[in-house]
Amino acid sequence: MRMDRVDEKRLVCTQPFTWCEVHADGTVFGCCPSWLGAPMGNLLQQPFEDIWNGQAARQLRRSVLNGTFAQCNRLRCPCLSAIMPPVMFLKEVACAALKELLSRNVVRLPFGPRTVNLCYDHRCNLSCPSCRRDYMPAGKRAERRLQQIEGRIRKYLWPHVEELIIGGFGDPFGSPSYRSLLRGLAGKDFPRLHTLRLHTNGLLWDRDMWATMPYAAELLKSAEISVDAATPATYAVNRRGGEFSRLLRNLAFIRTLGVPIKLSFVVQQNNYREMSDFVAMARDFGCEVYFSQLVNWGTYGDAEYIGRAVHDPKHFEHSAFLDILETLADMDGVDIGNLRPLLPQRN
Repeated sequence: MRMDRVDEKRLVCTQPFTWCEVHADGTVFGCCPSWLGAPMGNLLQQPFEDIWNGQAARQLRRSVLNGTFAQCNRLRCPCLSAIMPPVMFLKEVACAALKELLSRNVVRLPFGPRTVNLCYDHRCNLSCPSCRRDYMPAGKRAERRLQQIEGRIRKYLWPHVEELIIGGFGDPFGSPSYRSLLRGLAGKDFPRLHTLRLHTNGLLWDRDMWATMPYAAELLKSAEISVDAATPATYAVNRRGGEFSRLLRNLAFIRTLGVPIKLSFVVQQNNYREMSDFVAMARDFGCEVYFSQLVNWGTYGDAEYIGRAVHDPKHFEHSAFLDILETLADMDGVDIGNLRPLLPQRN
């Protein structure tokens, strides 16, 4: 296909062409599994090349290139619902080599993943109800599996990775595995790595912890800190095991690092009335805000989830929630993510 005949107004998503994330059972996804249900394969069962360019991966990329986004959840994915990166028009793809592959509808890639999101260690210092039923320590069998996964990641992914994200599930500072990795990022194992992004609850990220991770400090470009509350009482419920005053002290330190910080807030029945206060709190620390829908990861029974899911139009407080959401939707530094499609539904 000649480039001058390519429809550059075609909508694409670069994620399945540049990204993968690895989970605790070895499964590898081409995007967040909340937005994309099917994995590309399993690192404990297949060679990585059979995953990265296997049938499932090619099918996912094809569904993006043909414009159907058939494997994507349009309601949950904030990027697809709001048309924001990595979802964009073909003409907006900055990398010339990637743009050429997308233009030619290439689904078997000549390079490995440039961005790797680590979700394989579930260990965390909190037991937030929106994420897990209780603390998730690793027994001997789990430790062996973690070691197997780490070995295969080291062999197959580190030579390619340019951007590393820790931790989609489990805390970068609460996981012994991730802490060890953060303390040893420099060296020949990461020949292309130039960017580190962290997703954390922030409670262990203080000055003393950070001083043990000088290589991570050099690579850090941004971080997202999950908070889900603007008051100590709500924080104690939604961030079970956490201490709000400690979070605030750490946010004051993290602000001094000089990198963009986003505070995230999973909206539910017990916290939606704190959304405006949360924005004000984030601004006090120089942070941006990200709001998102509550997802049931199997931690709630059906009745409890329905009671919490205030984003559901059938929820009895949904209208009151939308009143608040509308006041925040277009504020600078506020991203309402996959909540935005709810607004046009109002009469």
